[in-house]
Amino acid sequence: MIDQLILVRHGETVHNVAGIAQGWNDSALSPAGQEQVRRLAERLRAVEVDVIYSSTLQRALATAQAISAATGAPIHTLDELREMNYGGWEGRSFLDVRTQDADAYHRWIADPDAPCPGGESHNDVRRRMARAFEIIRTAEGTNNGKKSGRRIVVVTHGTAIRVAATALMELPVMASRHFAQDNASMNVFLWRGDRFVLKIWNDTTHCG
Repeated sequence: MIDQLILVRHGETVHNVAGIAQGWNDSALSPAGQEQVRRLAERLRAVEVDVIYSSTLQRALATAQAISAATGAPIHTLDELREMNYGGWEGRSFLDVRTQDADAYHRWIADPDAPCPGGESHNDVRRRMARAFEIIRTAEGTNNGKKSGRRIVVVTHGTAIRVAATALMELPVMASRHFAQDNASMNVFLWRGDRFVLKIWNDTTHCG
């Protein structure tokens, strides 16, 4: 049974620095991102991590691999943990999207079922992240010979984490737009009774 769920955002990428929408495209960790990940991995070294689940996108997987090297925890990858698919906005700056595709952008942020052009909506991502957590809960349950009280690290992406938090806390999905989520941050959820409760959000003290 999962006792603690630690959601981790990947380190800073070259496209993060440029303000470019990555989505299902990828970008290498920047030098600063590599240092962020090193410090995050060192922090998690002191924690008994049982297993790591990672998005299949390289920026997340590189972050997961650093954590695995520090903790010895195995990595399992899930496509369901990928970032939001931004469709036609991928590879463009968010500033350009907000100004040049203003109507589509405002629909996307106002309506949870409105997708990015050729991409996903907020509710699409929420359903996908809920599937990921169900896969993880099933794999880490008490009926498979694994010890109880397991600590799970999930390495994923900024929007994916913000949307996932609304699923874990049973909040409206568009509440995700009010949550900050910095690179290489840690977000800790504890299982209490019959639900997850948020203990730590957007913790980047290891990067300072």
